[in-house]
This record gives sequence, C-alpha cells and structure tokens, in this order.
Amino acid sequence: ILNGVDYDEWNTISDPYLKHPYTAADLGGKAANKLELQKEFGLPVDASLPLFGGIGRLAEQKGVEIMLGALEEMLRTKMQFAAVGSGAPAFQRAYQDLARRYPSQVAVRIGFDEGLSHRIEAGCDFFLMPSRFEPCGLNQMYGLRYGTIPIVRTTGGLDDTVIDARENAEKANGIKFIEYSATALAKGIRKALVLFDQPELLKHFRLNAMAADFSWNRTVAQYLQAYQRSRAGNKK
Repeated sequence: ILNGVDYDEWNTISDPYLKHPYTAADLGGKAANKLELQKEFGLPVDASLPLFGGIGRLAEQKGVEIMLGALEEMLRTKMQFAAVGSGAPAFQRAYQDLARRYPSQVAVRIGFDEGLSHRIEAGCDFFLMPSRFEPCGLNQMYGLRYGTIPIVRTTGGLDDTVIDARENAEKANGIKFIEYSATALAKGIRKALVLFDQPELLKHFRLNAMAADFSWNRTVAQYLQAYQRSRAGNKK
C-alpha cells in the first residue's frame, strides 16, 4: 500500500510557494513557474531548454552516483538541471563541482528548503528519481500532480506509481528504466528530450500525470480493505 499525498498542501492552484497557479486545463502558470525557477537558480531563462529537477537526500539509495554519471554524459546536449538536497559530503561536493563546470546548465542548493522543493516540482519539465531501491517514494507523486514528468527506475513504489509508454501509451505519465546504471538513466533522459520536442505528446503525458490520484483517501481505503480481509481470514 502506497503512501498518501496531502493534496491540500501539494496543490497547483493554491500552493503559497508558487507565483503562478495553474491547472490541467490551463498550463500557462506552469510555463511561467519554469521561467521563475530558472531565474531563481541563476540559470539562463529560456523556455526552449528542457529543465530537469532533483530533490532529496544525497545518498547511495537515491541513485546519486548514476545520476552524476548520466548528467556528465547528457550535459553535452541542450538541457538544464536544478536540484536541492543534502547528504554525503562526497556527493555534495560532486554536485557543486558539476555546477561549477556547467554554470549555465546546472545549479544546486545544498540543504533543505521546503518552498524551493515546491517550486522545483512545479517549474521543472522532468524530475529525476533513479533510486537503487524505494519502498514508496513521494517526490515522484508530487511531480505527477504538478505535471512534471518523472524519470524513475523500476523499483518499489516508483514502479507502482509511474506508467511508461511501453506499458500503456494512452495512460503514460512518465519514463522508466530498469538497469541500475548511468547508461540506462542517460537513455531515459534522451527519451525525455525527444518527448520535450513533441509538445502535444508532452501535454498528453502531463495531463495523465496530473490526473493520477494518490490521495490519503485512497490509501486509507486500501488499508481498510486489507484490515477487513485479515479479519475475515482470522474468523475462518
């Protein structure tokens, strides 16, 4: 049973951390939030550049090493990456070094910033979450609600919450890869770049993403069903 999301807090219409509210019916605010985020991070403000985001602990579990490897390869293309997080000193230094070497493409904030986390989820085009393992995960669910396409590894809750086009083209809302490697993640990023160049298909993914329901009401109902099945089994 997956964790639930508080959609009163994670809400594109009434999020106090966003300058521009938006809905699935009108994504103009999302485009405006992207430009605001690029400005906040000191990146070139350019709607035509696909913006990838990352949030969370800089730890091996979260796939930081393969993310660094994939970014080293993919930053040769036209893309940007903005992230906030903290963790192992070696990973923090590696991210900061990446930002120093690619100042027009990479920006990193070390630490925790709740407001910035909301703005990354809203302003980015894609969200990277290549975890080695992930029992459930929440950031990919936040990204879905905010119309930011998650790129995830097929593990645990990431596999359960994201639908790849290979699984169901009509309901696709994200991009998945299987092998835990920088090469596999880089391939996922390439797919995202292709998707970004097809505005109507990208919009299709976004609308599917924003329609996903991971509310606490759904989670509570699943726990109740499990409890009732357990009770029925004990009576036998």
